[in-house]
Amino acid sequence: MYLRYREPSWELAEAAEGAPSPAADGRARRGDRAGKANGKPLPSIQLNGVRLHALTEADCVGYILSQLEAGRGGMVVTPNLDHLRRYCHDLSFGALIAEADVVVADGMPLVWASRLQGTPLPQRVPGSNLISSLSAAAGAKGRSVFLLGGDPGTAEGAARCLKQEYPTTVVAGTHYPPFGFEHDPKEMSLIIQALSDAKPDIIYVALGSPKQEKLIARLRPILPAAWWMGVGNSFSFLSGNVKRAPIWMQRIGMEWLHRLFQEPRRLFRRYLIVGVPFAMSLLGRSAVKGIPNRLRGRKFDVVAPPAPIQPAAVAPASPAVGVQPPPDVRQVRSEWPAAPAILLNSGTEPAPLSRLRAMVLLGGSVRANVLSASTLRSVLDLPLDEKGSLLNHWLGHATELARWGTLPQLPVRVMVNQNAPEPTSAAPRYFGTFRVERDLSDYRGTGGVLRDLAVDYDDEDVILVANAAQVLLDPLPNITTALERKGGDIAVISHEDGTPSGIMLVTCKTLRLIPPRGFVDMKEQALPLIAGKFDVRVMQRRRPTGLPVRSLQDYIQALRYHHRRKSGRVAATDPLAEDWSPTFSLVEPGASVDHSARVHDSVVLRGARVEPGAVLVRSVVCPDATVGRDRTAVDQLVVPGPKPRGTSRELGALQRA
Repeated sequence: MYLRYREPSWELAEAAEGAPSPAADGRARRGDRAGKANGKPLPSIQLNGVRLHALTEADCVGYILSQLEAGRGGMVVTPNLDHLRRYCHDLSFGALIAEADVVVADGMPLVWASRLQGTPLPQRVPGSNLISSLSAAAGAKGRSVFLLGGDPGTAEGAARCLKQEYPTTVVAGTHYPPFGFEHDPKEMSLIIQALSDAKPDIIYVALGSPKQEKLIARLRPILPAAWWMGVGNSFSFLSGNVKRAPIWMQRIGMEWLHRLFQEPRRLFRRYLIVGVPFAMSLLGRSAVKGIPNRLRGRKFDVVAPPAPIQPAAVAPASPAVGVQPPPDVRQVRSEWPAAPAILLNSGTEPAPLSRLRAMVLLGGSVRANVLSASTLRSVLDLPLDEKGSLLNHWLGHATELARWGTLPQLPVRVMVNQNAPEPTSAAPRYFGTFRVERDLSDYRGTGGVLRDLAVDYDDEDVILVANAAQVLLDPLPNITTALERKGGDIAVISHEDGTPSGIMLVTCKTLRLIPPRGFVDMKEQALPLIAGKFDVRVMQRRRPTGLPVRSLQDYIQALRYHHRRKSGRVAATDPLAEDWSPTFSLVEPGASVDHSARVHDSVVLRGARVEPGAVLVRSVVCPDATVGRDRTAVDQLVVPGPKPRGTSRELGALQRA
């Protein structure tokens, strides 16, 4: 298969394949010692699913400087109430926090909640304070800082204030990128060049959350031995452009009220409509959670994560001409750091991820999928990108999940109907990691299939179940970790409209309740039955975890979103929104496409033929089908015959008839 992109990106395509950057060794070392001081885990608690380190401001400064002395870099995140709320709904943002080496609470509500649940944090550590104390201490050690972002002129003003107040501060440089810089290759190159020239030890990024955390994730490989911290509006506070609340208001947790009076139009909804109800809910839940802890005198232990599996070495890619662009977020995610420390009660069972035994991909039947019926192949064999098929997409995610969970291997069981085509497109590197199994029953249902599989596992073993007919929008380790945090015997992701996402984490003992014979649908029949005896949790998601691949329109939309994200182009906020600018063309080996034909956002499968002057737009040409000379196919599944036959909707109606 060959792939043609319409707009090349400054981000390296090889990054997704694991091409090492200068930071590869640094990231591996970070995985070994993330969140550790003198070989011991930093004390931490869990609050609303977020790991927070129980450190004072002085502890935090001392730890960062000690890591710099040891030649190790890292990332500091200072979550506030809004971050905590967003963490529950945005898996990508949750992953950014989970990847941080130090996470300290910037917000008194978080400190109050920690006290109510019986795991008190020693104090609030706001980023606006940490930038001053850390800069002063770093300067005394001869370490330099770099100020990136802020409003125009605030980085320079903050640098002057730091040097005036703390004369030993060493400012390596400042840089203000214009609005929209993250989508401009030239502006990104200027940032990379400025950082590469200055070689600072500590970089403060003031862009607001989550923009600053996302930029840090992209830039960390440039300076792997440096420490990075998102500081929000701190440059404006330091330079005097924005007046900070009096100390007494900060101490009683009312700094937000001072900010609200300063910017009522921007902050009214965030603080009053959303923030206050969430704070009340958080404090209430924490108080309830803390009752048994205080009554029983239960002690909490911080359990260190096991050492991660080191990624295999990969031959270095050819360097780009000029400034080396940073790998995109996918490269940073391709080498997952150690899982965050998990707060457990003494004597409790291991976390569900440590009990993960297999991933079950539900491949479905040929009759259930228009694309399978038209192409006469499994939906898992449909091409996705230059790396291959949808099956390779899932197997790659399973490999990352095994690495994240420090599992030697995560077996993947691909379940298909007895009449469905067997998926055969797996890349050789995945051989031995999966097997295809057929449901030999004519009428079993998803619940019945899972019940039959469960006999291979112990009661407390956990399996990850996923509908294969979708392209994931979030990394599978993020999704699985979020399900794990949700708890329960079964954790299911549901979209905001109540429809399931097709991904769930299942404890095998729950499947024993399903009858051994007859049809049993998992959602409609099995889950209500299981919920009567076991704990079934539902995690609501505002946006889908994956885009479905059932019809022609589904497939093309999923491909468009996938390729726009891979090439570094801006994806629509709503992944389902219409946007018809050309994005990709996929032509399988064995297909014939004349050089004068135009193929826009379309797929030409093996054995298909596209003749001179033909135009394809958002279409799929099936095996043995032909798009004739100067013919146009728009939004069509082109099947063998004298002329293209209708859209997937028409084909579906024909099949139902």
